[in-house]
This record gives sequence, C-alpha cells and structure tokens, in this order.
Amino acid sequence: MLKKFVHPFLLYRGLPTDIYFLALARFILGLGNFIIPFLFLLLTLTLGYSATTAGELAMGVTLFYLIGNFSGGKLSDALGHKIVMVSGEFTGSAGLILSSFFHDWHLMLPVWLFISYFFFGIALPASNALVADLSTEENRNAVISLSYLSYNLGSGVGPVVAGYLFRSHPGWIFFGNGLAGVIGILIVLLGVSRRRDPQMTPGSDPADPEKVIGGPVWQVLKARPWLLVFGVLCTFLWFTLNQMTITTPLFLAHRYGENGPLLFGQLMTFASLLVVIITPVLIRMTRNTCEIKSLAVAGILFAAGYLLVMLFSPIAMQFVAWFFLSAGEVLLLTKEGVYLANQSPVSHRGRINSIMTTMRSLGLMPACILMGACIQYFGYIATWWVIIIIALITAAALLLLSHHQKQSGSAGSPEDVN
Repeated sequence: MLKKFVHPFLLYRGLPTDIYFLALARFILGLGNFIIPFLFLLLTLTLGYSATTAGELAMGVTLFYLIGNFSGGKLSDALGHKIVMVSGEFTGSAGLILSSFFHDWHLMLPVWLFISYFFFGIALPASNALVADLSTEENRNAVISLSYLSYNLGSGVGPVVAGYLFRSHPGWIFFGNGLAGVIGILIVLLGVSRRRDPQMTPGSDPADPEKVIGGPVWQVLKARPWLLVFGVLCTFLWFTLNQMTITTPLFLAHRYGENGPLLFGQLMTFASLLVVIITPVLIRMTRNTCEIKSLAVAGILFAAGYLLVMLFSPIAMQFVAWFFLSAGEVLLLTKEGVYLANQSPVSHRGRINSIMTTMRSLGLMPACILMGACIQYFGYIATWWVIIIIALITAAALLLLSHHQKQSGSAGSPEDVN
C-alpha cells in the first residue's frame, strides 16, 4: 500500500539539485503567505477602513503588482532571470518587514504594501522564467509540477498560522511574510546556479522553439500568434477556476445557510490536501499528452465539477465535485507553464511570461462584478450554466488549437524575427 502511494512521487527523483533548492524556496515562500488571504480583513478590522475603501486599496495593491509584473519581463530578459527574481523578492520582502512597524498606521501601511507588491510583481516573470531555464523539455512537467506542489504545501499551512496571529499580533503577519521571503530568496541566491543564460549563442537547430532570437517581444508574438490565442484561452480557464472562490462560497451559503461557510472552509482544506496527492499522479498520467489537450481536459473537469455542485445537494457530492475541480486546477497550473516554457525563446521568456500574466489579470479583474451581477439578475442556476458553457467552449477551442498546430506544425517551426 505504501509503495503504491510513494510510486507517483518517484517522478521527482533524479532532478537537478538546483530544482530541489528552488522547490524548497517555493515551499518557504508559500509558508509565509500571510498577507494576501487576510488583506481585506487587515484593512477593515485592523485599520478601520470601510469595505468600499478596503476594496479600492486591495485593487491598488493588485494594480501595482501588475505594473511591476509588466516591467519585470523586460528587466529579467535584459539583466538575467535569477538576478531580477532575487532582487525583486528581496526588496518586496524587506518592504513587508518594514511594514510590520507601521501595521497600525492608517496611511503608511497601504503605501508600503503598494511598494512591496510592485517589487513582487517585478520578480514574478523572472521567477517563472527561471523555473523554465533550470529545466529541459524532457523533465519540465516534473519540474513545474514540483514547483507548484511545493508552494501549495506551504500555502496550506501559512494562512493557518496567520489566522492565529491576526487578532493578537497583526504586526507579525507582515514581519513573518517578509522574513519567509528573505529566507526563500537566500536559498535561491546561494543554492540555485543559473544553467542557461538569456544571452547564450543561438542553437543550431532552427526548429527549436526555445532558440534565442532577435527582435522585440511584439515581433516574437507576431511570428507566433498561437501564443496569444493560447493566452486568451487560458484566461477563460482561469475564469472558471476562480469560481471556486467567487461563486461557490456564495452558492453554498445560499443552499446550506449558516453551514455554507463552514462547508466551504472544509472544501478548501480538502482541496489543499488533495492536490498534494493527485499532482504527481496526473502529471505521470499526462506525460505523453500534449499540454494543450491536457488543458482541454482541465476545462472538461471544471465543467463536470460545477455541474455536480449545481445539481446535487448532499454534502458528500460537493467533495466529489471538488475532486474534479482540484484535478482541473492541477492541470491548469502546471500545463500552462510547461507549454509557455516549451514555446518561448529563452531570450524573450521573461517578457512573454509578463505579457501572459498581465493579459490574464486584466481579463479576470471584472470577474467578481460580472458574476455578482449575473447572480443578482439571473439567479444561481443560470450563472452556473454560463460558467459550465464557458468551460466547455474553451475546452473545444483548445482541442481545435491543438489540431491546428499539429496540422500546420507551427508549434515546432518558430521563425527568427530578425
């Protein structure tokens, strides 16, 4: 029995040492994920802002994060992925440590949060690009899934610790988040050696999608338009994924009354534990399936999960539904990164990551408002059908994209944009 449980995790055996250091750093960064889950509560209960103002400030943090993300792509390709990741994460973490001394200052705390998350945004595309740099096409599924799994493990514990600190020692939430960031980034700085350089000589194989090429990122995307199509379709998948925390808790409160929030918390804990078990299993099962088809499967899993949420009242069926939703989440968060790494020139990897993240974030920003309006005017059942149909249409579009790339060979024939 123990061997059957351990066997899927053998997928992560024999990876380069750099990868294990990076996974450890991601775990610690996830362990220190204190602020974001409690941001709204910190702004309202601790600082006394109204719900409306707190929402505006939270949107401001997101906006500064996006501005940093958009800037970080160019910086990371120009200066190096590792150095920009280390610098951005360290500066942002230092800002959070300083925030701990201003945790009850009505004006200063939001300013420090804006500054800190601007630098975290700068580090994001560099971090994603570094994971791709340290992997090869052969082990990339294992590397990216291990990175996701490590951060998720830490994030499952971090908010619990933050919950205990919230009432009695709110300043420690900022200090702990910043300290975890500093420790994690020191592990990357000392333990991870950059094995591939953005300025390396172009490869001899002209069909290599990762080959270094010249020109600005817009010319690269013009030569590879399927990347933009892929980004749009993944945004729709992210939209459906986000309904786990937008529409689902509202629906559970509507259906189960005061037990709804309790059930939602149990489902979140269940999902956090579940992804640890099923991530290596799903990666092993889909290792011979192209990433786009795997993402199409994610769309189908989202549709199936929300259909079960909508149709079945027994609580046990909600856990079955979240099994499907969690499986879809694993495929989305791993296969999207694998595809972008495989199809992005190493010379433009940071910029492409920043563009895709910005596109996704801008597309998702109105999601809460749209879903709220849909529930208010059309009801929950109609809203669920909209979500399910979007998931299925996206899955079908991904299958068409996969077929088109297979027919045209575009995924394997990038052109130099010089």
